[in-house]
Amino acid sequence: MKSSNIYSPFDLKCEFTTNPLGVDKKNPIFSWKLRHLEKNEKQTAYQVIVSSSLETINDNIGDVWDTGKVLSSEQVIKYEGKELEPCKVYFWKVRWWDSKDQESPFSVVNTFETGLMNEENWKAKWITKKEHKYEVYSPDGAPFGLNYTIAYAPMFRKSFSISKKIKRARVYIAGLGLYELYINGERIGDRVLDPGQTDYKKRVLYTVYDVSKNIRDGKNAIGVILGNGRYVKEYGYDFPKLIIQVLVEYEDDSIEWIVSDESWKTTYGPITLNSLYHGEIYDGRKEIKGWNLPDFDDSTWENAILAEPPGGKLYSEIYPPIRITKTIKPIKMWSPEPGTYVYDFGQNYTGWIKIKVRTNESGKEIRIRHAELTYEDGTLNYSTNRTALATDVYITKGEGYEEYEPRFTYHGFRYVEILGYPGVPTLEDIEGKVVHTAVESNGEFICSNELINKIHHNIIWGQLSNLMSIPTDCPQRDERMGWMGDAQLSAEEAIFNFDMIGFYRKYLNDIRDAQKENGSLSDVIPPYWSIYPGDPAWSTAYITIAWYLYQYYGDKYVLEEHYEGFKKYVEFLKKLAPDYIVSFYKYGDWCQPGTVRPKDNSGELTSTFYFYHDVITLSKIAKLLGKEADYKYYSELADKIKSAFNKKFLKEKAYASIPTELSEENVKALLEKYPEDIKDFLRQQFTILSSLGMFTSQTLNTLPLYLNLVPEDKVQDVLKTLLEDIIIRHDYHLDTGIVATRYIFDVLTSYGYDEVAYKIVNQKTYPSFGYMIEEGATTLWERWEKLTSTGMNSHNHIMFGSVDAWFYRVIAGVRVGEPGWNKIIFEPHPVGDLKYAKARLNTIKGEVEINWQKTENIFSMRISVPVNSEGEVHVPKLFERFVVKEGDNIIYEKKGDLEENEKYIVIRVGSGSYNFYMEKI
Repeated sequence: MKSSNIYSPFDLKCEFTTNPLGVDKKNPIFSWKLRHLEKNEKQTAYQVIVSSSLETINDNIGDVWDTGKVLSSEQVIKYEGKELEPCKVYFWKVRWWDSKDQESPFSVVNTFETGLMNEENWKAKWITKKEHKYEVYSPDGAPFGLNYTIAYAPMFRKSFSISKKIKRARVYIAGLGLYELYINGERIGDRVLDPGQTDYKKRVLYTVYDVSKNIRDGKNAIGVILGNGRYVKEYGYDFPKLIIQVLVEYEDDSIEWIVSDESWKTTYGPITLNSLYHGEIYDGRKEIKGWNLPDFDDSTWENAILAEPPGGKLYSEIYPPIRITKTIKPIKMWSPEPGTYVYDFGQNYTGWIKIKVRTNESGKEIRIRHAELTYEDGTLNYSTNRTALATDVYITKGEGYEEYEPRFTYHGFRYVEILGYPGVPTLEDIEGKVVHTAVESNGEFICSNELINKIHHNIIWGQLSNLMSIPTDCPQRDERMGWMGDAQLSAEEAIFNFDMIGFYRKYLNDIRDAQKENGSLSDVIPPYWSIYPGDPAWSTAYITIAWYLYQYYGDKYVLEEHYEGFKKYVEFLKKLAPDYIVSFYKYGDWCQPGTVRPKDNSGELTSTFYFYHDVITLSKIAKLLGKEADYKYYSELADKIKSAFNKKFLKEKAYASIPTELSEENVKALLEKYPEDIKDFLRQQFTILSSLGMFTSQTLNTLPLYLNLVPEDKVQDVLKTLLEDIIIRHDYHLDTGIVATRYIFDVLTSYGYDEVAYKIVNQKTYPSFGYMIEEGATTLWERWEKLTSTGMNSHNHIMFGSVDAWFYRVIAGVRVGEPGWNKIIFEPHPVGDLKYAKARLNTIKGEVEINWQKTENIFSMRISVPVNSEGEVHVPKLFERFVVKEGDNIIYEKKGDLEENEKYIVIRVGSGSYNFYMEKI
């Protein structure tokens, strides 16, 4: 039965990507969204067809896969059709049935194209230069004392001829560490810093390009430049190398391959030294005109040689690539001393600059240095870069007008210093290129509190700055690593703001690649710094991020793919905890105010908290996947951890730890100095002090409250201790590091203290988010303190950005009620001086929106619920006597006293848009 009210599905995706090239999975994942003119609509059935040709699918024939009418509400499904062939284009579409069994039209036809699928289909060879030019940079104070072997950037080319009409052409390429591809002089694609970072001994990502319009009849040429990226000796790798093959399919259905081998030619060009940390040197005098064109004479170039493969299996890269996403202009310029010009972009960001030069002087060296800070005299303060030079050098050709921007480096900066510029540059002579993994924005948040809006702004810029194919800690210094603590703590915030499923799926593969046989993980993934075993607060990223993907995208398949890895990790943790307490930690609640390592000695509690967290989450995953024996086993293990946790850390009225100086070992040594009667007295005093919470903290009480570890009869005592610490001891300021900051706002909200949480967020004095902004921050800092000299003092870190998820869930009031947004909770918290808040999310189900406003007499709330979802709407009771309307219809009337502890009217709705009003009467 057809109806004009039901629309065809839209936003079709394969592997969470629109019309992807290079799908290597045998069973890719399909998803779609729905529209309907009527409210309260759900999908009751769907049909997906996959075809081998456009003609076939237009005839509604699924010769590859036809699900038929499947009675299901699922919008994320796995392909279960015929075995997919490599390098083939497939066509697919979907239709659905609503609650009245009305049938939609089919969607528009989408495509997905398989990659090479396996190693056997790679006909190309890895190639490199016979000899490599390089320099070794040995900076004092480099992490782990590492030297950096920085190779020059080799160029490769291959000419070939085409004599028949082309139907399609594809390039499959992996250039390590980084590459730039040309065909017939034209740059192919808009990816930069490609391929994405991995452990190249385990996994190498290749990219597929459609070059059907780039290859022409007659002569053609391929050109490739390679950069170092992470593929350096210090991380256990080698010098730059390349593998590439071109598929040419002719109109007569014959196929030809052009592959990398010893026949390719190679030389060096204008890019010499290049490093992610230290910058790039480009000598314009060494440019080779026409090097990537067909008629170029490469007889003086040497032949490439076969290279030792990197070791990792080749996988197609179809998650969002790194791109230049925005161009920004500096807001001002000054010259602190003759010949030195400093530009301020007004924003700390990640990328590089493009510079314009006018000179007839050849060999003029222009140095471009980047930094987050300046000194009072206007010169650059490089301290937060540590040993990273963060300097690009351009040497002029002397041909009049020249432009330059780097290819194989990036920087985290707000300020740029230019030395050696011929003449006096202007604001128009440079522009900033904002560079990061090009995740799609899918969240918007705004409220009436301008400070909170600024915090949100800083978090957005900080998050994007630290998406570089892996979730990095910082973009400016000699680090930029995939620290898993930073990754897991910011993941929910990132998911609210951006489409993160492809990015995080890739990162979970990186984590699995790094897992040792005993289950342990490195703090840093990929393990360029091999730091095993990871702190439990860091390694939890494996399970935590995967669980978020299920919660926010309905992706249960990712849980299946990594289930055995989760088990291996949890069993590794169990071995560290023979008494169910994990004493091992390295960082714990990192960066509490005034310190780096936790000053409250909460590391043991934090590690055990995450042991419980991971076990209880694994038990849920086991239940979901139908693994009943595992569910029972891990549920019982969680109970044992909970019991041991409270026995160890719960005192009379609060959770407490023993300061290092009063550890059991130190106290025992101390008591040995005193007579027995004095020993007894001291023991009693220590017990009293501990039971009074003298060794407690915000961290120690927040974590058990968050996971409901606190016995029911102790909850109010523990909560009271936490509130006293926040309000009385710290005057509504945090005394937490990155771990407890993630949870404390949720704890306060869940126990009815959202006003306290709001006051904390609104602080402008140290330590607070507002303090950072008052001190000029445009991204979040690594520390609560403003530090501008040497040390651990990044001014662009995302790990404290977890608070942004609270902005969406609590201030705006929208959160996941059931996985995949099957149910949506709308529960705004109009606390303090807030007058309005708005959030919009483009979820896996479709657009979700909440927009509320508060006046003296009216509270209004507009919401949108996508098709196939349900909404649970909580209208806050702001007035003593009121009436609630939806549109013009009265749906609730209350005249008199409110029931005790009732804060909301709860209304359940189906899909559609609604306008709720609470009017004071």
